[in-house]
Amino acid sequence: MGDKKIKAIVVRGTGDVYIARPEAFMDEMQGVTDYIQFRWANPIKDVMTIMSGIGSPQEMLHTDEKWHTENFAWGNARTRRRDFWTEEIEASWTKSQHGAVKRLISCFNCPTQCGALISQKDTPRYMAKCFGKLTYAMAAYVDDLEFGWKILQRASEYGVDSFSTPQILAFAVELYEAGILTDKDFAGCPPDKEGRFFWLLDRVVRREGIGDILADGVYFAARKIGNGAEAFDHNTIKKHEQLPIKLGTMDPLYFLMLSTNEKISITQMEGQWPQSAFPTMEQREAFVKDWPQLPDDKFKQYVLDWELRGEKSIPHFPTPEMCSEIVDWMEMMHNIDDATGMCCGMSSFCFKPPYHIHNYPRLISAATGLDIDEDGLKKIVNRSRNLHRAFNNRRGMTRADEKPPADHWKKRFPELEEQLLSTYYKFKGWNNDGIPTREKLEELDLGYVADDLEKRGILKNGQN
Repeated sequence: MGDKKIKAIVVRGTGDVYIARPEAFMDEMQGVTDYIQFRWANPIKDVMTIMSGIGSPQEMLHTDEKWHTENFAWGNARTRRRDFWTEEIEASWTKSQHGAVKRLISCFNCPTQCGALISQKDTPRYMAKCFGKLTYAMAAYVDDLEFGWKILQRASEYGVDSFSTPQILAFAVELYEAGILTDKDFAGCPPDKEGRFFWLLDRVVRREGIGDILADGVYFAARKIGNGAEAFDHNTIKKHEQLPIKLGTMDPLYFLMLSTNEKISITQMEGQWPQSAFPTMEQREAFVKDWPQLPDDKFKQYVLDWELRGEKSIPHFPTPEMCSEIVDWMEMMHNIDDATGMCCGMSSFCFKPPYHIHNYPRLISAATGLDIDEDGLKKIVNRSRNLHRAFNNRRGMTRADEKPPADHWKKRFPELEEQLLSTYYKFKGWNNDGIPTREKLEELDLGYVADDLEKRGILKNGQN
């Protein structure tokens, strides 16, 4: 945070944008536009309100935050407040949001208006979208959404993200309350929750005092502080801070996404698959009825068979084989979005999005002139995925690193978790330590990567 003393680099283009096949491209875009309008007119039923429409989670439009506030953990990813969303809180937060949101806005002339122009009372105006409206308030244990709008403005001005930063601040508060950080570390800090978070945010961004250590992130700060601080680092995976999600029973899909994602953040992997099984068969049938975005129609049956209780419920359903297929699909879409510059709210992180594996090849081909079909696009994505994987293997990452924090779920299933990893590795064409085999790399025209891994002793005999 701030090491390079650069906040942003902005490039403004002045030339024309040339498209290889303009008519074909605009035909595809008309189909996308028509679908967006259809989805707004027909929101998905039986899912959380903020995900019923299209685009990124519509938290600037909707005020119902029962799902987030009662399922995600507060503070340093510690406490689930299952009865938080009372009538009083709903009324207070709704009033606060309607007062803060001046108008809904979009990025790059997009029609979905996922964001909003925010000005809470006397704070300068800024853009906000998605979960950022809650992260600071929840991390600070402040029940007043007014605080969230105010501190988010300052954080936005600083250019820090709204997921890891609040957790870093909450981590510092927890260390202070435990006596690991002292009054000396917090000299000059206001005693109230709101003031404390503003003070810590300023110190982290400016790398002043204890903020200089915290700015490196929870994992590294805990080890530098020592004196038992490592035990308070319970929400990082591969040294990277995660969303504060601490739930009950281990979810096999999320276990794989959290453990194996090269981008190390759950929001860069999840998205199009339902958060949980639907309670009734009627709801399941309604959800799968209109689902052209699927890479394979057999996924519909997985949803139909998936139950909240019984043999076909988590942690044993979806099965490891099914989980591997679903995770592969979701990570594929995120990687395509990254390569094309597409917002994931219009593709990978959205139920039934307008951009998907079946129309992406046509859009890319029409725009660039490259004749890419679905198989060709999947190969490109797999090359990218395996290059990232091999690079991280070269940096020392192994199977031992692919695990969520010990307290991520209350009920864990060690044998099943190992089976999930092994099944997923085999599905991806990797060896049992999570390293791409020579066969897989050569299949993707990456034989030189296999040569490098073998030369370094990371990959032996093409496999082990």
